[in-house]
Amino acid sequence: MKMTDFNINMTQYNRGDIITGTIVMIGEKEVVVALGGLKEGVFPKEELDSAFKLGDAILVMVTGKIDDKGCLVLTHAGVNKAIADKEKLKSLKVGSVLTFKVGEINNSGVIGEFMGYRVFLPYSQCTAQEFANKKDFNGREIEAVVIELDNIKKSILCSTKLLESNKIEPIEIGQEIEGTVIKIEDKYALVMLVNGAKAKLSINDASYNRINSIKEVIELNNKYTFKVLYFNTDYSRVDVGLKQLQANPQDEIFTSLNLGDEVEGEIVKILPIGAVIKLDNGLTALAITRENSDKANVATHHLYKLHSRVKGYLSNINKEQHKLNIITNVKKEGV
Repeated sequence: MKMTDFNINMTQYNRGDIITGTIVMIGEKEVVVALGGLKEGVFPKEELDSAFKLGDAILVMVTGKIDDKGCLVLTHAGVNKAIADKEKLKSLKVGSVLTFKVGEINNSGVIGEFMGYRVFLPYSQCTAQEFANKKDFNGREIEAVVIELDNIKKSILCSTKLLESNKIEPIEIGQEIEGTVIKIEDKYALVMLVNGAKAKLSINDASYNRINSIKEVIELNNKYTFKVLYFNTDYSRVDVGLKQLQANPQDEIFTSLNLGDEVEGEIVKILPIGAVIKLDNGLTALAITRENSDKANVATHHLYKLHSRVKGYLSNINKEQHKLNIITNVKKEGV
């Protein structure tokens, strides 16, 4: 193995890494810097300030390239700006205002770059005036508000509409509020509320009916009225619901129920505490194992069989939480 190969493989550096090295040689065209892991790197001599001399420590940034001698290609120029940019990224969050340069325009919106992050400004998040003049976007620098930030994929979704109302107005749990759907996945959607906060709509809060995708009840870029279910103090998490503004079809059924009513249904799930039963009236009930056996410490699967049908009577009705308990006709002598 060549020494240069050995040196290269000792420590791995990535493009954009800022590291401290020691100046070990100042040549006519380049400066050689000793790095950790028995590596050496080089950067152009014109980037070296005259205040530096042999043996001095110096901050350099990795370009991601290796020269023909096996040395990392470095840069010293712009290190201070890169450090400042990294500090900016630490404070970047939903609601932050940034300026990015447009690099590409497609049918959906504008794409640019901000400190290594891919920025996307959809036309749906442009002001009316900007949308009308979208052909003028090419090469421009645009100021926008961050509405979604993914530090793993290094992507930013932004809006210029929110620049005029960047401040998040207070909301209350239970409040009805309008919002525009800005992203849809199967199990959730992201909504930009009129108060400036971004909220999440879960599939469980989208409809009382059984749906496989949230796309069955809402559409991208459409406005809806939601109910605020939860938010934390800095509004970095806001949960909203759609079904909570509709009448629950189970309310009427629960109103007609009474303790002791005879019911029948199919066992759809076996749990350690009991069996979940889908009743013929469409409701779900729980048969608690300890309440349905004369013997202590009986396992649920010894008492019930999945997909079998059982009969019983209602032993508990919680109309507010839509919960039912039943006592089934499965008690057997010695069980």
